Amino acid sequence: MFHLSRCLALCLVLWCPVVAADQPPLPDTTPPARPVIPPANPEPPIPTPGPTSTEPAAPPKAAPIFFQLDADRFKIGDVELNKQTRAIRFPAAINMREGLLEFVIVHEKGKVHESLLRTAINATHLNLALKVLRYQSSPELFMLRDEEGFPNGLMPAVDARTKAAARVEMRMRWKDGETEHSVSVNECINNNRNSTVMPAGPWVYGGSAVNNGRYVAELTGDIVAILTNQAAIFNYPGDYNQDGTDYGNWYALTKMLPEVGTAVIFEIRPWSSAAAAVSKPTPKLAPKTE
Repeated sequence: MFHLSRCLALCLVLWCPVVAADQPPLPDTTPPARPVIPPANPEPPIPTPGPTSTEPAAPPKAAPIFFQLDADRFKIGDVELNKQTRAIRFPAAINMREGLLEFVIVHEKGKVHESLLRTAINATHLNLALKVLRYQSSPELFMLRDEEGFPNGLMPAVDARTKAAARVEMRMRWKDGETEHSVSVNECINNNRNSTVMPAGPWVYGGSAVNNGRYVAELTGDIVAILTNQAAIFNYPGDYNQDGTDYGNWYALTKMLPEVGTAVIFEIRPWSSAAAAVSKPTPKLAPKTE
């Protein structure tokens, strides 16, 4: 029985192809393929969405404002400070060579119509540099105010140590070709009422003020004022700036200044004991203009 089964199976295998070969082929009923015509304006493929993150997108990184230049020098924005000498330097430009002055330096978007110099630095950066270098602000030039904010006619009592810590020297430097120039700010200002150059002497760091959480010197652009201005960071304390016949008669001393637009480096240093020894010289006559 086993062998018979194998023989039948073998016959079926051999016979079926023969039968298939003898039969006529069946007709092909498959419909002919239709040509594919692309659309005139094909739609762009729909992108497959990738995995989404529940993490919020990281905000763009703000440019750092604090840099270390070397072991002693640092920068806050465009304001350079030296922790050893306590000097502060920043870029500025000559803004006026003639005319009435109320400021030594203001922000370039501030009161440039009455300022010797202009600068683009941030006033808050300058004040931060002063704090880092341990300059101490003094309110000695500003009258006290009553509860309603009006001047009460009294001046604050400021101790000698605070006054000394608030006093600075100001200079500006520039190059004319290969020649370097360095002058004190005082040498570039003249009192036209009595024809005298501003006496050598310190400037007082008052620190400006904060109003509704905003630094006032940054809002106004007032950095160094000749006429007493509480919004400014620095003020001139000289006798010639008190109310009187010579008040408000400060002018740019043309012969001491380069052309308008000349780039300068403005420098602030502690008022040294050596400078203090000559802080009250006899006012000298201004050079005669040609």
